[in-house]
Formats: sequence, structure tokens, C-alpha cells
Amino acid sequence: MSLAKKGRSVGASFSPAQRFQQCAQAFQAAMARNDYGAGLGAAEGALKIVPQHMGVLSDYALCLMRLNHFSQAHAVYLRIFNAPPALQAQASATWLDGLAEVCGHLGLRDDVHAYGKLSLERADARHGHAVEPGPRAAAPAAFQPGTPERNIIAYTLFGDSPRYCESAIANVQVARELFPAWRCRVYLDDSVPAVIRQRLLDAGAQVIDMSGSARDGVHPLMWRFLVVDDPEVDRYLIRDADSLLSEREQAAIDQWLASPYWFHHIRDSFTHTELILAGLWGGCRGGLPALKPLMQRWLAQQSDVTRFADQIFLREQVWPMLRQSVLNHDDWFDFHGAQPLPAHAPIRWQTERFHVGSNASFKAIRGHSTKACGERQGWRVLDQAGQEVCRYHSRVQGKYWSADLPFFVAAPLGAGQWRVELTD
Repeated sequence: MSLAKKGRSVGASFSPAQRFQQCAQAFQAAMARNDYGAGLGAAEGALKIVPQHMGVLSDYALCLMRLNHFSQAHAVYLRIFNAPPALQAQASATWLDGLAEVCGHLGLRDDVHAYGKLSLERADARHGHAVEPGPRAAAPAAFQPGTPERNIIAYTLFGDSPRYCESAIANVQVARELFPAWRCRVYLDDSVPAVIRQRLLDAGAQVIDMSGSARDGVHPLMWRFLVVDDPEVDRYLIRDADSLLSEREQAAIDQWLASPYWFHHIRDSFTHTELILAGLWGGCRGGLPALKPLMQRWLAQQSDVTRFADQIFLREQVWPMLRQSVLNHDDWFDFHGAQPLPAHAPIRWQTERFHVGSNASFKAIRGHSTKACGERQGWRVLDQAGQEVCRYHSRVQGKYWSADLPFFVAAPLGAGQWRVELTD
């Protein structure tokens, strides 16, 4: 059992067991705030008490990797890989994914393939047994490009972070060119600023309001899955708001549309070792049973709903059905009949960090504020002509505010072409 699962309150004594629990509590607190440096220290403290504890070793390796200590992380993950099966089984559930990822950071592509494929195969062995009937017909109905309102690219959006809001708007704009036979649909609630909702509508998106009772026991991350149940939708793509559509994805989707497969899935990174990536799959009407009651029942049974709830639900409940008829595009793992991503036009996003499904907001801006800690500072971005690009509010911490921005906004700011102006 990893540190993330063993923490609890301790008394005043300092027995080995209690020192371990103190380390576990420190690790949990560090992970809650994404402080991998503090998490590393807590894991190191625990390893002094239980040096062969596989769960702690996997937590330790994760922190090393997130702090870019890739060679050290690789060595720790290999300790777990080479441990006897009974010991190895005590490691965290994602240690093999971590090993594949760190090999990617180290440029060990053959090892990425080997460990990533092994992780996927083990997950498939656990979760690949059908729980509901699969697709009813031999092949889905042919794609109809003349009815874009029945071909939906579905997103979830909540909150007021530019990381998600600006990328969502950009996707709606780009989809008009790359996916003219599709329509973007955004499931959102009243936590999204009205100006963002209007910009989405102006760009051509459908907007589905999930505020209040409309949520009906469905986790916000999973709102986009409701498109599966819409009888007016024939084809759907489920996507992440902070990942940008591209020519590479367009070519893969076109190949799926010409195929007899009911579902589509893409893996385009050494980190893509989940059975179904929550923002890189799609399907056809009739291929799945109604997901809303399935999501409601599944969520009601969970004791701890995390930010990975959508991934876990798909792994446990949808993968057994999707795996029966899926075109997998995947250059990394050769898993489940994978085919390489097809040739495509040049990608418009000129950044070496881009891949299908990548996070577009790997840049941040920061500014001074005279507001008190905890208050919200208003700001906006102006282009070289003085025209407003976007406006947001960010929480002040220690006399400063900050915000994650997609690279297509951060780059002209960094180059001095655009500027930030405080609004209140």
C-alpha cells in the first residue's frame, strides 16, 4: 500500500509505525498541493523505516520523475519491476505506467513500447470482460457529412481558468476548418463566466447548461459522455478542453470514418497508457447502452471520487464494450490491433511539445497586485492593436496573481507583441 493510502492521525510517541504514519500524512498533504519536493522528502523518510516497501518505492519514483530526476526514477522503477511478483503486487496501481513514462523522458523508445504494452495488456486482462452487450450490428451506419448537427465533438467546461476556456474557444474556431462535418458541443455550468459562454456561442458551439439539477448525479468531468445518450447524435468524439484539435487528429478521424469500426481511440504519447484516454475516444450511436444511468450507479458506489473519475469509469465500464470494435491509432505500444497514425498535413501548432491530446497550457503568467491575499484580481490581454483578446480574474496569493495560459496566448505575450492590463 502506498503512502497516499496509509496516512492517519498519530499520537505523541515515535514508534516506527507512528513515524511511518507521520511520513504518510506528510506525503498526502504534499500530493494534495502537487508539491513533489515535499512528497519526495516524506517518501525518503518512510523508506528509512521500511526500505523494501513497494508502495513507498513507487511513490518515491513518481516524485523523482515529476522533479525531472529521470535516471534516479528509472532505477527505482526497475527495482519494482525486478522484484518478486508477491512484492511487486504491493506497489501502486500505476507504477508500470510510471516506468513507461520515465523511459519516454529518457528517450528509451523500445522500453516505452515494452513496458507500456505490458501495462495495457495487464489492464485489459483485469477489465476486458464484457459487462454489457457490445455493438448490435456488424458495422455502424455510414458517416453523413451533410448533417454536422448529428456529428458532435463533445467537451466539458467548468470554472473560469483560461487554461480550459481559451483552448475550448480555440477548438470551436479550428473545428470549423478541420472538421466542417462536425459541430462542437460544450457541456458547462454557471461557474463558466458569461463572456466565455457567449464567445463559445459566437464561435458556433452548441452549449448545454449543466447548472443545478441538470447535473443529476453525474460528475462534471463526465458531462461530455452524455452525448452518447443523445438520440439526435449519430457520431461523437469526446475531447479535452485544454487539448487542441489538429491536422494529425483530422487524418486519423477520417480513416476511422471510412472503416467498419464502431469506436475510435488515439494514443500519441509515451504517457498514453490508460485503456481509454478520456479525451481521445469516439463512437457511433447504438454502440453503447445508455451511459447516464451507468455513470450514476457507478459514481454512487465510489467512496472517493477523484479527478481521474472519468478515466476510471471508462476503464471499468466502457472498455469491455469499446474493445470489441475499435480502431486504435497508436505509434507507441502496438496494443489491441493498433494501427499507426496516418500521414497528415502540416500541424498548425508549431511547438515541439505538441501531440494529439497534449495540454496546451504549459506556460504561466504572473503579476503583482495590491489586493489582499485571497481576493480576485481582474486582468485582460490586449493584442498589438490594443484590441482585447480575453479577460479573466485570478486569485491573489502573497501579493501576486498567476494564471496558466495556452501557448498561443502566452507566446505573443512573452515576445512583447501583446500585453496584460489590470482591470480592477
